Amino acid sequence: MPSSTAALLFTSPDRPGIVAAISGFLFAKKCNIVALEQHSEDGMFFTRIEWEDAQNWKTPADFRADFQPISDKFSGKLDIHFFREPQKLGIFTSRESHTLLEILAKIETKEFEKVEIPFIISNFRDAESIARRHKIPFFHTPTTKNFEKTQLEIIKKFNPDILALARYMKILSPEFLREFRRPIINIHHSFLPSFVGAKPYEMAYERGVKLIGATAHFATPELDQGPIIEQGVTPIRSGYSVDFIKKIGRDTEKRVFAAALKKILEHKVIIHKNRTVVFE
Repeated sequence: MPSSTAALLFTSPDRPGIVAAISGFLFAKKCNIVALEQHSEDGMFFTRIEWEDAQNWKTPADFRADFQPISDKFSGKLDIHFFREPQKLGIFTSRESHTLLEILAKIETKEFEKVEIPFIISNFRDAESIARRHKIPFFHTPTTKNFEKTQLEIIKKFNPDILALARYMKILSPEFLREFRRPIINIHHSFLPSFVGAKPYEMAYERGVKLIGATAHFATPELDQGPIIEQGVTPIRSGYSVDFIKKIGRDTEKRVFAAALKKILEHKVIIHKNRTVVFE
């Protein structure tokens, strides 16, 4: 994805003429469309259109105002993003560092383009050395009284666009979710069958599972019930030890989490009801 592009996501009741109206609008502004995807389900229409950003509009608000007649005509909902400035990705983590390190690697190799990490927040100090090595502000917020208030004060200071829960092993309260009204992406292990509790890998080993899975989803007040963005599985063979299954689980989690974050950073996800429409 070139960094000098802009993208819109548009949702409306399905009817003829939507793509023609949007593409005609962009054509009139001499915008060159570089990608267009569309999808219909449940009587609704979803599209993502990306174009070369000639900076016809200074801000998303300017675009929204110019685009308003189309939104009104089709009773649609618009999300617009210009890939001009870096997006700020705040990270929460606990003790396991594999998903955190994967995010930092994707940024260093430019697979995540124009992304900054303004802070790492953790209820343990395990990731402090990683943050220091990457020159990222680190905040230790142990689980004591009013710890979420402290976290929200940090968030208010740095104003991230997105939060990534990189194996953050605490449940976010409904109050926290109401305060932070931007995307929060979580990752958790998921097995067939599902195992809950403190030792899921040991239970999976005892049951002889044949697949290890991971699910990345939006965080909601209902634990691990948010709209799913990305999932993945890895086969398990006979003879694998518990420790090796755990390693496979970590590899699967970081792969799935990175793929989900990439979709979010590229603005390729629309939430519809309690599920997602994900564009390629």
